Amino acid sequence: QRQIATQVQHSSEEPLSSKVFLSGVYLILKHNYLLLILGVSCLYEVSLTCLDYEMKLIGLDRFRAPPELLEDSSFIDSTMSEEAASAFAVFMGRYGQLTNVLSLLLSYYAFPYLMDNYDLKHTLRIFPTMLFGITIISFVALPMNLPVLFVSMSLLKALTYSINDPAKEILYIPTSNNVKFKAKFWIDVVGARLAKAVGSSINTYAGTVERVVKYGSLPSVVTATALWVICYAAGIKFDELMDSGEVIGSDDDVAVKDAMFYENMGDCSNNGDLRDNEEEQPKDPFGEHNEADSDSQSGWESNVSIELEAAKATVITFL
Repeated sequence: QRQIATQVQHSSEEPLSSKVFLSGVYLILKHNYLLLILGVSCLYEVSLTCLDYEMKLIGLDRFRAPPELLEDSSFIDSTMSEEAASAFAVFMGRYGQLTNVLSLLLSYYAFPYLMDNYDLKHTLRIFPTMLFGITIISFVALPMNLPVLFVSMSLLKALTYSINDPAKEILYIPTSNNVKFKAKFWIDVVGARLAKAVGSSINTYAGTVERVVKYGSLPSVVTATALWVICYAAGIKFDELMDSGEVIGSDDDVAVKDAMFYENMGDCSNNGDLRDNEEEQPKDPFGEHNEADSDSQSGWESNVSIELEAAKATVITFL
């Protein structure tokens, strides 16, 4: 048994150590359902980052005073820059207030209502539908329109926090603990940051508002369309998994438990010398009882001999 455990430990030690860091990526690539969750969690960041950058650039240009109104350019750079910064700060404050109020209302009223009256499949499509429509309006129909971007971005951010993120978390219900522990990190942290980095790279390459509209419109529309398709497929797959009772990654949990079991067996085999000595010198389970019986028997014989000597002494005295 010790030899079998040692062989299993050597055979399973190498793949476990090589996949310990990239095990989450392995799970994502192995299961198509996790790839759908990856798309739901990450694709919207590209379009949202481009829209957010466009709104902020237009806001800075809008609140900055026109140079032709003042003759002294140094006066514009020093005094007016502070006023422009203050006005832009007020603008961003209003943007944050509207976003948080909408998030509160949608979280408290809209999401419970949608989940009670509609299933996750339909709730999951609301955010990508709004994102696709707003992307078309902001980049194609009404480009560089600050009021439209202000309301649109506030609504999209609120929908992200109140509708899309809770619905995305529900998608993890038919997954195993191993998936939640390993793959979720790569999806929610690494994948989302990479998607945001792609959007930031587009903004860095563009630089100006006009170039953002020119170079950011196509990637934003493509990712918004792909997000809608992926959300549609993820909702259908979620219903299928819930109806069938299948758990994504359950076979991986069993494999991990087996590997840990055999690894523990291999660790126990480090005490093999002691076990070999014990096997070479087997202990008689009845040895303790035999020793106790011998001790009791010798004690009984000594008591009998004492009683016989006492009886002999009594007889001699009587005679």
